[in-house]
Amino acid sequence: MHRLFSLPLAVALSAAVLAHAQDLPTVKVGYFSQLHDAAVLDLGSGELAGKARFEYVKFQRYADAAIALGRGDIDISSLGYANVITEAAKGTEPKFKFVTGLARGAINLVCRNDVKVAGWSDLKGRTVGVVAGFPEIFLDDALRFHGQRESDVRKVNFAVAGPPVLQALQERTAECVSVFEPFGATAVSGGYAYYPPTDIGQNSFKGLNNGIAANTEFLARRGALAKDIVAAANRSTEKFRADEAQWVAFMAKSQGIAEPVARVGVKRVQLDSALYPAEAQVLAGNMKALGLLKAEPERAQLQRFFAGPQP
Repeated sequence: MHRLFSLPLAVALSAAVLAHAQDLPTVKVGYFSQLHDAAVLDLGSGELAGKARFEYVKFQRYADAAIALGRGDIDISSLGYANVITEAAKGTEPKFKFVTGLARGAINLVCRNDVKVAGWSDLKGRTVGVVAGFPEIFLDDALRFHGQRESDVRKVNFAVAGPPVLQALQERTAECVSVFEPFGATAVSGGYAYYPPTDIGQNSFKGLNNGIAANTEFLARRGALAKDIVAAANRSTEKFRADEAQWVAFMAKSQGIAEPVARVGVKRVQLDSALYPAEAQVLAGNMKALGLLKAEPERAQLQRFFAGPQP
């Protein structure tokens, strides 16, 4: 008799599990294959697995993720501070808001092994490759912050980060580069570059990088779930901060980032779940000075783009 009832029971249980899964809300998540997106990529684990299904959409540029997030094509996404500032500068109603932080730093200066940089003054006259946007802002602000001038370096501009920037080091067309991670770690672990003691993440806006932003309609419709997502992301942030080996292994498994690269790169990224609206205003001033904004957003307007807990 036991065998007679086992198959129907198994079918019934499978149907119940399937029905439950079908009832779960689907959250569309934008992400980037970068070390500082670990908490976003980890959302499907743990207790959230029983509260939502996470559908991941990979982006190459923060600007594209911001467009998709504003249109509601995705619900939440890793997003750069610069994109939130750009949107706030339009003076319009927020279509998305930061709900928690992800990382600071994660943009670094790396130099060829034959180029000796022992301090900030040693950068004077150097040829530095920069990617337009954040890497250039980090470099310029750090130079000023440490008593130097932007004009002290000769810039070589690149449209995007990646192989062309690393190739510039290998082919000696640039002495140093300001670049996103894990590209800097790729050069260092590859043995042809090093991190000089000139951390461009030490700047006037605390090296703000990215956070998790949520579509405002999603926040209104799924407020309780959004809070659970923030809590889960913050737990993941603490988990990876406390255990770099676990962080490295996770990124290698989920994104295929080579472990030697990840081991170097995670030491140059500051995972941080806090949000920094005051420092974002400083960053906005830097963006205007570089010509990336026509006008800075009003402080009150920029504040409207922050929904999460703030220090």
